[in-house]
Amino acid sequence: MKKFLMTLSVTVSLTASLVGTATTSGGASSGPSTILTEETNVGQIFTNNFNPADSQSTSTQMSLNGLSFEPLIMFNPLKVNDWSPWLALKETFNSTGQRVTFTINPLATWSNGAKLTAQHVANEFNAMSNNASLNVFGLPSLAQPATASGNQVTLTYATPQFSNEQAIGSVLIFPVPGDKGLPASSIITSGTVSLSNNRVVGNGPYLPTRYTGQLISYTANSHWKLTPKPYVTGVNIPYYASNQAATQALVAHQLDWAGNDIPQITRTFVAMDPKHNHYYYPAGSTVTLWFNLSPSAPNGQTSCLADPAFRKVVSMAINRNQLSVIGETGFEQPATSTSGLTPLQAPYLGSFRNNINTAGWTSSQVSTAMRAAGYTLNAKGYFQVTGAQAQDATGLAAKTECHFTIQDPVSYSDYAEDMQLISAQLKAVHINVTAQGVSTGQWNANIATHNFDSIIRWGAGGTNPYSQYQNWLADPANTGGSTNFGGYVNPAAQRALVQLAAARPGTPAFQTNVTKLATIMTNDVPVAPLLYGADWDVYSTLRFKGWVTAANPYAYPGPAGNSLAFVITKLKKS
Repeated sequence: MKKFLMTLSVTVSLTASLVGTATTSGGASSGPSTILTEETNVGQIFTNNFNPADSQSTSTQMSLNGLSFEPLIMFNPLKVNDWSPWLALKETFNSTGQRVTFTINPLATWSNGAKLTAQHVANEFNAMSNNASLNVFGLPSLAQPATASGNQVTLTYATPQFSNEQAIGSVLIFPVPGDKGLPASSIITSGTVSLSNNRVVGNGPYLPTRYTGQLISYTANSHWKLTPKPYVTGVNIPYYASNQAATQALVAHQLDWAGNDIPQITRTFVAMDPKHNHYYYPAGSTVTLWFNLSPSAPNGQTSCLADPAFRKVVSMAINRNQLSVIGETGFEQPATSTSGLTPLQAPYLGSFRNNINTAGWTSSQVSTAMRAAGYTLNAKGYFQVTGAQAQDATGLAAKTECHFTIQDPVSYSDYAEDMQLISAQLKAVHINVTAQGVSTGQWNANIATHNFDSIIRWGAGGTNPYSQYQNWLADPANTGGSTNFGGYVNPAAQRALVQLAAARPGTPAFQTNVTKLATIMTNDVPVAPLLYGADWDVYSTLRFKGWVTAANPYAYPGPAGNSLAFVITKLKKS
């Protein structure tokens, strides 16, 4: 859908019925209304939960948290060193990188009219440091409690955090225990409690004032002061069952903004109204085949995924060109580096540049590598554990047939296509892999509980390699489970991550640790890089102008993430 919740390409007929859209919902077909209608994720069942610290809440799964809860600093993931002051005016590191100070914006205000203070921000960082369920941002624990003095917040860490600048500054601020001036009903005590729409007290420009199972409506926060009064007075999010339904809505001008990969988009969408229909699909992250290496993998007793040599063969056998052309309709290019780094991070590639054969290994190459690792074919023609090397690496008995599943939502039509392609490709070289389609909600719940063998999923993206590697490799015990869904644990990776965070980007020390992590990615293959994921962005200028474009890439372009309110508050009447 997009870097955060990527929709998938529409690879089947567009005759599927449209669900949850009506001209009365404030969409583009409603005429001159200043209410914007957008689609962030398809197939996700709505529940009345808007807790930004809950990975399973509707606001998180629909990437809506950024409408009501704002980050301290607004970073642009499309451009290096491009940021805007937001709830904080600036983020300052001391000489060692262990102390970070934010100067809070005097215009920052809660939606009940209370001033957002430095103490509010300090309270949240302390709460996250003490309660892992609130730390959905994957930050390290504080070395000592955060302090507030005047309009400044000071955070102290045990190790330098230069490369964590964006992660720390991108934290969304929400009410936590100890916050004064806010109603008790708005306080978020953990990442597992439900927060209904009528209890939300935020600091963003919009509040969720209406909720049904088919439509969520946000209205303008009258106390918003960070920008001039926005032209957009509200945001509607209808429920769509599939990409096909959302695509129909786009073509019918019932959506102003969406995150869809539409096949033959110039013919099926742009040509329908070339004056107003547009798209912008910059490469924003690395899509990977993410392996579950935790004990809870459903097929852990057969998958062989515990063996890095097996994972490497799986990765190298994939024909990424097919995924790019067929699954992603040509808008996501095949990954070319085992490092997992994106084109924006290309200056750090070093010897890992273009070391993937994007057409995939031949059956002969796969056979040679598998036999060398201790696997042979069984009577059914699939590889099985045979030699002592494979038995030791997998922990499985001899003659265990290697079998695992790839699990992705059926409503994500490009990922559904990709997993079918990968399954067929691997079976063709005698590796038994099953494609398993599930609902969007079930997929997200299974990711949170490690109830999968492998998934196709977007990465963290950004301009700094640290963001990517922290997302894939950080020890889940230190991040509240908000990253590293595969449960990969490697002390060498943890040390390199700490050292990478401590180094300033562009320095020799920074490159040294990027190389260490790229080597781990290449040799251990905790994830298999597949594609350079597009930031899916489809929009209409029929009623609004000021969108992110290739000529003006001022923010993350799609309707998701921290930039959501940033983009909407810049829109004007067309």
